[in-house]
Amino acid sequence: MAKAISAPFKKGVNFTIWLEYGSVEQNHADMFTKKDFENAKSLGCDVIRIPIHFEKFCSEADGYQIPKFLLDVLDNVAAWTEELGMYAIFDFHNRTDVDSFTATDVERILNPVWTQLAKRYRDRSDYLIYELMNEPHGIEIPVWNGIIERLHKLVRSIDDKHYIIVGGADWNSFTGMRALPEFRDDKVIYTFHFYDPHTFTHQGAPWCHMERVRGIPFPYDPDRMPPMPENPTDVERKCFEEYPAKGTLEEVEKFFDEYVSFSLERKAPIYCGEFGCSAACVDPAERVRWYEIVTKLLEERGISRSNWDYYGGFGIFNVKPGKMFAKPAFPEDLNLELLKAMGLTIPTGK
Repeated sequence: MAKAISAPFKKGVNFTIWLEYGSVEQNHADMFTKKDFENAKSLGCDVIRIPIHFEKFCSEADGYQIPKFLLDVLDNVAAWTEELGMYAIFDFHNRTDVDSFTATDVERILNPVWTQLAKRYRDRSDYLIYELMNEPHGIEIPVWNGIIERLHKLVRSIDDKHYIIVGGADWNSFTGMRALPEFRDDKVIYTFHFYDPHTFTHQGAPWCHMERVRGIPFPYDPDRMPPMPENPTDVERKCFEEYPAKGTLEEVEKFFDEYVSFSLERKAPIYCGEFGCSAACVDPAERVRWYEIVTKLLEERGISRSNWDYYGGFGIFNVKPGKMFAKPAFPEDLNLELLKAMGLTIPTGK
């Protein structure tokens, strides 16, 4: 089987919530410590992707200056990952609920933020990686491609050392990735995200207006499908009408060889920056099976990946009722079946 060109890392997780949903006044700066990085490494992770919602922390009034508390956190991450020999991805994260969109003038914040980051970290170790923006969406592909091409040139004019991750429009889909410019930069990694079939992995998700979409099996089985909710919304109706076609194993598998072909054509690494399945409403056994399938598809083709997420609703710990986002105990609360399915290391004694 053909394999993709290798990224400098193999597998990891996203440290979510940490630097996403707060503000300067309400942040989670102390949510993760060096110990969490050590724990993740003990599971076999060699990369941590860190979603950072700069639009929450930076203000147009001062030219989108990154606040000191956030720079202090990122400085710590740089030091910890260098010491541990792990990669850290600084990901410019953004709103991704179904009602959001990427503004056509998003360069107003991307440019000053990345100028500051590139200047600050250009002399740090190779373990730092820049992801220019997460999941652009609601923006035309040619418009986004112009933005990311200019942003890549800006960062490279300051820092020619570190890897840069680029993702396409349409939510970092394969369609968007395939349409990206050819950067001709031997330190560019192309990224995509994978949550197929979406009706299965995101069932019950309020940010997708799927609260009433529950009990969906994978693969699709007409005898096990729940009834469509009464007075269904357009979103709910679409989920149920499309699932017989999109909920098959063949549909999940079909793009993976194309990812490899893209990598070989571009002579560049590719990376699955997010893949995951919600723990909140998905049957636990079917969730484990989905991870076994997707992890195998990625590993067979040499595609690096990081699960969404570590703690949280898509995480690798057993979820306690009513405490979806509470910090679990390590290693006591780890979901061992899920670790095995994801090709991660089960701690000694567990």
